[in-house]
Amino acid sequence: MLGPQGRIIIATFSSQLQRIKQIIEYASQVNKKVILDGYSMKLNVEIAKELGYITPLKDAIIPIERMRDYPENKIVIICTGGQGEEMAVLPRIVTGNHRFIKIKKTDTIVFSSSIISSNERSIQRLKDNLYRLSDNVYHGEI
Repeated sequence: MLGPQGRIIIATFSSQLQRIKQIIEYASQVNKKVILDGYSMKLNVEIAKELGYITPLKDAIIPIERMRDYPENKIVIICTGGQGEEMAVLPRIVTGNHRFIKIKKTDTIVFSSSIISSNERSIQRLKDNLYRLSDNVYHGEI
């Protein structure tokens, strides 16, 4: 099976450090670069690195400004916003309000967090909009 043709964008809670650690480690194993986006995401991972909980390989995590230095199929973006929070990263990407990222049909988007019941409508709206932009959207209900 061929892997994803475009970028992989994974939306998860910034507090899910074990999951984030696993994504970073796996991305390194398959020769992909990781971009962290979202204030709390970057802060939590930086603290986890300082404490030695997350120990990424050198250059495994790159700044978003360097994303264009690599082929799209070598990029994994871990971001906030899987609950549809208006100002979080994923909703800003979907609405076209992100400075560096625009969704393409070839991108793969993964919702890697469970639904908080009070967010069901905003999450569904986010998914509906994503389905219009990408052919590859994955979440817990499928």
